[in-house]
Amino acid sequence: MRNFLVKKSISSAMKHKILFSLLLISSTVFSQAPGYLGKRLVVGYSNYFIPGFIGPGSLNSYPSGQSSFTINNAHCLNLEYAFSSGRMICISGEYFRTGIAYDKGVHNGFLNFQSTGDYPYLNTYKYGGDFYTPALLISRNIGIGLKTFKRGFIAPTGKYHKLEVIMMFEKVQYDFQHFLIQDNSNYPYTDIQFNLGTGEYSYKNISIVYTTGRQQIFYDKIVLDYGVRLGFTPAFSILTIMAGDEFVGNIEDYYRRASRIRIFREQLINFHIGIGFLAF
Repeated sequence: MRNFLVKKSISSAMKHKILFSLLLISSTVFSQAPGYLGKRLVVGYSNYFIPGFIGPGSLNSYPSGQSSFTINNAHCLNLEYAFSSGRMICISGEYFRTGIAYDKGVHNGFLNFQSTGDYPYLNTYKYGGDFYTPALLISRNIGIGLKTFKRGFIAPTGKYHKLEVIMMFEKVQYDFQHFLIQDNSNYPYTDIQFNLGTGEYSYKNISIVYTTGRQQIFYDKIVLDYGVRLGFTPAFSILTIMAGDEFVGNIEDYYRRASRIRIFREQLINFHIGIGFLAF
């Protein structure tokens, strides 16, 4: 009888241990560690694009003030790491290339409200080159952001929101050798060719970006990412307010303003699609 009671006690203790182990395993499974099959890092490529009806592309254009249809697109390399079950830290490098149309003088100039008619640039300058080849705007960007997945999804798969700050390093290259200036020395006044500026200027900008999208994983390896991105460049608003004071100066200021207007339109709304893979 005594042996029977001892065996029953041991059996009861084993049941409690087994039950405790099952509860521990269940709680661990329920919490779900970040990552997919133990992998947290996603390496990927994305393309951001939106049709543009006002600004030109990098190769073809019409004079400023005329519609120049193009497809704005930016190439982006991404590194994303899941540090919790619903969040990822994101680092990206982006390359964007587009154009800035030359002003033919049919509208007021950007900087000087008195510059109208045939001389839309500063003072009595106008452009006399090829209006169908725009000035080139190149932007190389670095972004850092936080991607938060909606409740019920585990990073890196499912619906998400992403908040990002992008540092933009812009370069404008234009044809500085084919500008014209009015020669007032003899009547009737004629235009003579003039080199305006250096032909290349670099600027810095910043963009605050919000993205909503979805990620799906195929074959336990391939990551498909798609969604919509909204961006805002604060420098554009500040510049617009202060344009009458600070930004009346020279051709460098002209292209600083023109590039920021162009970037503002490009960043405003984009669709994106990307592909990546689970690295480790």
